[in-house]
Amino acid sequence: MVFNGHTEEYVNQLDEELFTEIQVMYSDGILGTKSVYDALAPVTTALFNYLRPANTPAYKVDKIFPWVTEYSQNPDFEMPKADAVNQGLKAFMSQARGFKPEKFLNG
Repeated sequence: MVFNGHTEEYVNQLDEELFTEIQVMYSDGILGTKSVYDALAPVTTALFNYLRPANTPAYKVDKIFPWVTEYSQNPDFEMPKADAVNQGLKAFMSQARGFKPEKFLNG
């Protein structure tokens, strides 16, 4: 399993849990085919949203492919929920006609 410039010493120091996760990712086809996923996920999501009834919520990639996105999401680097809401609100507000960013520089 020496690959991509990893040394034999590095591979030998992998713990059993991490090694098992790597094996699962390879067997699931996640490692090595990420570019295929990155290309097809938006197309699949767009198609699902095109075919859905008008009164239903929009599909999101992580709901269609939950087993794939769990590999790439690191909970240690996730933004706190309150910060995510604030960023979303700021992005929404910035689309309004006459939006002035200097009004949001107080805090």
